[in-house]
Amino acid sequence: MTIRSRVAPALAGLAALLPFAADAHVVITNMNQSAGWEGAVLTLLVPHGCGASPTTEIRMQVPENVNMILPEPKPGWTITLTKRKLATPKKVGNREISEVQDEVIWSGGSLPVDQAGLFNFVTNFPNKPGERVYFKTIQKCAAGEERWVDTVTAEQEIWRIWLTKTPSPFVVLSTPAQPQLMAPFEVIAAERKKMMEAKKP
Repeated sequence: MTIRSRVAPALAGLAALLPFAADAHVVITNMNQSAGWEGAVLTLLVPHGCGASPTTEIRMQVPENVNMILPEPKPGWTITLTKRKLATPKKVGNREISEVQDEVIWSGGSLPVDQAGLFNFVTNFPNKPGERVYFKTIQKCAAGEERWVDTVTAEQEIWRIWLTKTPSPFVVLSTPAQPQLMAPFEVIAAERKKMMEAKKP
């Protein structure tokens, strides 16, 4: 299954939320994601330009509660990944890191005002059901820009973000119905260990 085929149903569901192109927001098409999953495929939907001006650059901030973004190549666009230094190094798995991804930048293209742009990427999510992940985005156009950066507090219902002027793209994490690998990682690791022990002379 291609990334594009996964996106189509989500785009259909957004039709009711975003009925008028001029008033539509930049959004993540699938706003409901599984906590703790790795390799989640997301799509940033850019439904219009800045008034009558085409989109020429998309700058998406990497959320602090994810540890990596892998953007999919997009024909006609150049992808740049910027990094920032951490004030204090932190552990990710068994590694200690001192810098993290800061922004993903798609530039060099031109998205007409009457066409939707799909910017695909892969990411990992923390195992924290109920947490919100904001992908703050700046949409630059040939003339002007839109800053999709508004959020709501953790105490507010997430739907209230649609009451802000320029809502940030986001996802909400929930408890998955089943483990991503169909069994807990600890169970798989234990079975692998048994297999390795059985192979020893």
